[in-house]
Amino acid sequence: MLRQILTRNHGQIKAIAEAWLASGANYFGVWENGAPLFEFRSRHTGESDQPIQVLRAPIDLSTSIELRLPDFVIPAAEARLRAEANLLLQIIRLSTNLDGLTTELIDTQDQLLAIYNLTQKTRNSIDIEKLLKQLARETAELVKADSAFVVCDMPGETYSVEHYPEQMLDNVYIDLALRAVRQSGQTYLSSEELRTKALVNFLLVPIEIRGEVSAALGFTKKTSDFMSPDLKLAQALAEHAGAQIENVILYKKNLEQMKMQTEMELARQVQLNLLPRTPPPISGLDLWAASRPALQVGGDFFDFHQKTGHPLSFTVGDISGKGLSAALLMSMTRTVIRSKANDALTPSPGDIVSQANEELYDDFTDVNMFATVFVGQYDQANRRLMYANAGHSPVIYRAAKSQAQLWEADGTALGVLPTSLSQDHGLAFCPGDVLIVGTDGLNETQNENQEMFGYDRLLDLINTVSHMPAQEIGKALYQAVTTFGAGQPQFDDQTLMVIKAI
Repeated sequence: MLRQILTRNHGQIKAIAEAWLASGANYFGVWENGAPLFEFRSRHTGESDQPIQVLRAPIDLSTSIELRLPDFVIPAAEARLRAEANLLLQIIRLSTNLDGLTTELIDTQDQLLAIYNLTQKTRNSIDIEKLLKQLARETAELVKADSAFVVCDMPGETYSVEHYPEQMLDNVYIDLALRAVRQSGQTYLSSEELRTKALVNFLLVPIEIRGEVSAALGFTKKTSDFMSPDLKLAQALAEHAGAQIENVILYKKNLEQMKMQTEMELARQVQLNLLPRTPPPISGLDLWAASRPALQVGGDFFDFHQKTGHPLSFTVGDISGKGLSAALLMSMTRTVIRSKANDALTPSPGDIVSQANEELYDDFTDVNMFATVFVGQYDQANRRLMYANAGHSPVIYRAAKSQAQLWEADGTALGVLPTSLSQDHGLAFCPGDVLIVGTDGLNETQNENQEMFGYDRLLDLINTVSHMPAQEIGKALYQAVTTFGAGQPQFDDQTLMVIKAI
């Protein structure tokens, strides 16, 4: 190294030597460990009998300048030689520092390039296990460690440790270190005792994921310690690793959400297809029905069913709760009620409710849910309406020449008791009479003051619009409820069926 430095500064050494030779010196040399590195001799040595003085001035512990000259040449030669030795020492130091800076710059450039390559290789990773393997492999080379590992212990994820190129540290020590960085939030360096037991030096840098230390980046060395530059680089790599892991988690969650949205949309389409798109044409009746779920799928349903030679059957139901669970029970309840109504013996509404309750009771009890149901039949020949009410509300009847009335249920909801208490009721359904069956998402709609729409507003509105066709009555009710809600979120499903005698 010294020879290389002095060789790069050969011109300056030569100038110093020539100045001495011009001043009468016979010889100028630079020596290291007793051997000459550079030598310069005078062409004219003078008379051979002249005594020669040998002067030496140390540059450092192993290197010196040697000068040979007659006794009478330059009395201050020794002081001058020491000054020039000090000059060469400064040149050596400057060159050494410059070499060090150059090496650091090259190392920094290599690190930046390696970090860029790390970013390129990991930015498209969408699998957490593959990402951890890539991080361990790439960071080991960056830190110049014997091995690297990434430990991940995130809520909802499988605990995992990925090593590169091989596992050099027992998981017991990794778990101890991970516990320490979680408690302190600081980089963990192995203690002397632990280092002796583990047979390696190692450090563990915490990785923050969404504000919590849920992972860590670790490195091991067999023979050397981790210095300050190693720690700074490791911390920078840990920040990068945290960002990459968060990206993978975000991608995974977005994928799960998209999958769930797709499944919910499919469920919504299935549920909509279960509901009648248009009521059947029945002489003497004007029919209309619609449902607005609070979520993509809901627990409300309505149904019309007519079998040749049998009266029209219609149903409105409301499953407790909302969302996918309510939608599943809604589908099951609708199917059971329709199958009972389709019986060859044409059961009455009360029989349909009783049989459905008997079949569904255990299922509803297991999931701690229930369903309110209104089942009706219209005898076209006799213009007569039969119905049974299992805990359902609101049900509003307005005769052509009287005010709207709220019908209360006489039986409990399906799934509450093992035996239904609902009874059959009947009345003549004459032209101008209106029956409206809704779900409680209508009357329980709240405005910005937390005030509910209530039954009274429903009754007053029906008195006002009962002269309209069934569809217009339904739309007017929905509009009034929406206006009252004043932009507040819809907290419950809203289903409405309007039956008007004409």
